[in-house]
Amino acid sequence: MTTAAATADHVNSPVERAINWMAMNASYLYLAATVATTYEVFARYIFNAPTDWAFEATIMLCSACYLVAGGYVTQRRRHIAITSLYDGASATRKRTLDIVATCFGLLAVGLLILASWRQAMMSIQIVERTGSSWNPPLPALLKPLIVFGAILIFVQLAVQLKRLLTGAQFRVFLSIVAVAVALVALDGMEILSLWSTMLDGLKGGFRGLGIGGATLLILAVMIGLMLTGMPLAWVLLTIACGCTVLWMGPAGLPLVGSRVFGFVQEYVFVAVPLFVLMACIMERSGVAKDLYNAMYIFSGNLPGGVAMQTVVVAMIMAAMTGIIGGEIVLLGLIALPQMLRLGYDKKLAIGTICAGGSLGTMIPPSVVLIVYGLTASVSIGDLFKAAFVPGVLMGCLYIAYILIRCRLDPSLGPPAPAEERNIPMAQKLAMLKGLVLPLLIIFWVLGSIYFGIAAVTEAAGVGVVGAIVSAAIRGELNWKMMRESLVQTMETVGILIWLTFGAFAFIGIYNIMGGTNFVRQMITGLPVAPIVIILIMMAILLVLGCLIDWIGICLLTMPIFVPIIKDLGYDPVWFGILFCMNMQVSYLSPPFGPACFYLKGVAPPDITLQQIFSSVWPFMGLQITALLIVLFVPDVALFLPRLLD
Repeated sequence: MTTAAATADHVNSPVERAINWMAMNASYLYLAATVATTYEVFARYIFNAPTDWAFEATIMLCSACYLVAGGYVTQRRRHIAITSLYDGASATRKRTLDIVATCFGLLAVGLLILASWRQAMMSIQIVERTGSSWNPPLPALLKPLIVFGAILIFVQLAVQLKRLLTGAQFRVFLSIVAVAVALVALDGMEILSLWSTMLDGLKGGFRGLGIGGATLLILAVMIGLMLTGMPLAWVLLTIACGCTVLWMGPAGLPLVGSRVFGFVQEYVFVAVPLFVLMACIMERSGVAKDLYNAMYIFSGNLPGGVAMQTVVVAMIMAAMTGIIGGEIVLLGLIALPQMLRLGYDKKLAIGTICAGGSLGTMIPPSVVLIVYGLTASVSIGDLFKAAFVPGVLMGCLYIAYILIRCRLDPSLGPPAPAEERNIPMAQKLAMLKGLVLPLLIIFWVLGSIYFGIAAVTEAAGVGVVGAIVSAAIRGELNWKMMRESLVQTMETVGILIWLTFGAFAFIGIYNIMGGTNFVRQMITGLPVAPIVIILIMMAILLVLGCLIDWIGICLLTMPIFVPIIKDLGYDPVWFGILFCMNMQVSYLSPPFGPACFYLKGVAPPDITLQQIFSSVWPFMGLQITALLIVLFVPDVALFLPRLLD
C-alpha cells in the first residue's frame, strides 16, 4: 500500500530530478549482480573454478541499489503504511497528518544519519575490509552508502515538507536542521553527551517502567503512529532510535547504525531483488498470458473449468516468480474478463483470483519464505522444500471448492461455448508451446535448489538469466522492457529494504532492553499445553494480518516467536510454513487485504471494494483449513525436506 499522501506524478525540483536520475541508473546494478552471480554458478559447477569475488561483488552491487532506492521510493510516496483512517479524513486533516508523518520521517532518518556517520567516517579512514581471500574494502564502501542513502531520503522529505508548510514555517525547520548539523560537525556524540543531564529525567522514567511497562508504552506509541497513516519504516526507525536514547543514552545510537549495516551485507537477501527481477521480466514478456491461453484447452468443457484453470495458472506463476502483486494484477487483467464474459458468478471469479494470486506467499520461490529465513536464521532451502506440498495442498483445496460448487450449481461457472471448446488439434499443439518456457524456468530454478545444485541466491540469478532467455525466444526482449523491469525491481525492493532497516533496528534494541526474553518468559509461562501456545501465536498473527503488511509482522514477531518455538521443541521450518500460510490469509483479510486492493486497481468500475472483500471469505476459510491441517499434521510440510536431505 502507498503512504498517506498521493503518489507524485512528476518530479518538480532539480533535487528531485537528481534523486530520480541516481535511482534509475542504480537499477542497472541488479543486472550486473545477475551477471556476477551467474558467472559464479557456471565457474563453480561447470569449470570447477569457484571465484573469490562474486559473492562480495554481488552484495556491493545490490546494496548500492537498495540504499539509493530509498530516496526514489520516498519521492513517489510508496512506503508501506496503514491508510484506512487516513483515507476517510478531510483534506485539512490529511495535510496535518502528512506534515506529522514527514516530520517523523525526517526525525527518524536524521537519527539514522547521526547513528551511522561516525562509523562511516572511521571505516573510510582505516579503509575497513572484509578479511576474506579477495578482501575488498566492502565495509568502507557500504557504511558511507548507508549515510548517503539516508541523506537522499532526508532531502526528499525536506522537499515534500516545504510543499506542505508556509515559507515562515519552513525557515524555522531549516534553522533546526542547521543547528543539528552544526552539533554533528562539532564532534557530535561528545556534544550530545553534554546534554545527557537533560535526558536523565526521561531516562529514569522510561527505565523505571520496567521492561513490561516499557513494552506496553512502545506498543501504544507504535499503534498510535501507525494509525495516522505514517509509513511503517519511519514508525519503527523512530521508535528504535527513541528507545535507544531513553534506555542507553545518545551514546547508544551507533547500535542502530550497526544493525542496519549488519542487514545490508546479508548475501541471502540478494535473492529477493533477483527473484523480483525475474518476475518482472516474465510478466512484461507476456509469458503469463500465453500460459493462461495454453491452459484454456484443458478447461473449456468443465463447469467452473476456467476458474480451476486460473488456480492452476496461479500456482505455476507463483513457482515462476514468488511475488504476489503483479500476479493478481495479471490474473485480474486476463482471467477476470474471461470469467465475467462466460457468465461466472462475480464472487466466485473475484475470490478465485484473489486467493489464487496470493499463492506466491507459499509456493517457492516465495519472498515471504526468504525474509522469514533471514529473520529466523533458518535454511531457506529447507523452507522452499517444506512449502511446496502445503502450497499445492492449498491450491487443490481451491480447485475442489470450485469444482464442488459448480457441480452443485453449474450456473456459477458455466463451460465455454462449443465453438471455443472445439479447437483443431494443430492449434491445441501450438497453444501448448506456451507451457514449455514457464515449466522449464520452474525446473531450472527450483530443481537447482531442491537437488542441491545451487544456493537460493545463485538459483535466483540463474532464474533471471532463464527469464531473459525466454523473453528473447519469444521475441519480446528489448532495452525498454529490461529498463522497465529493472526500475520496477528497484522500487519494489526499495520499499522492502527501508522497512526492514527500521524493524531490524527496533528488534535489536528491544532485545538489548530485555524485551524478547520478557515476552518469551511471559508466553512460555502460560499454564497451557505447547500446542495452545502455537494456537495463540497463530491468533496473534491473524489479527496483525488484518492491520499490518506481512513484512512488518515477520520482522516484529519472528525474532520473539521463533526462539519460543525452539524452546518448546518444535521445528522452526514447520513454524515458518505456518507463518507463511497465515500471511496468505492476511493477503485477503479486511481491512488491509492487499490482494483485494491489487484486484480493485484493474477490475471493472462496477466491482466495488466491498464486493471484493465479501467474495474472499470462503477462500479464507479454505486457507485456515489448510493451516490447521499443517498445524496438526506437521509431516505434510516436513516429509519433503527429510526425503531430499
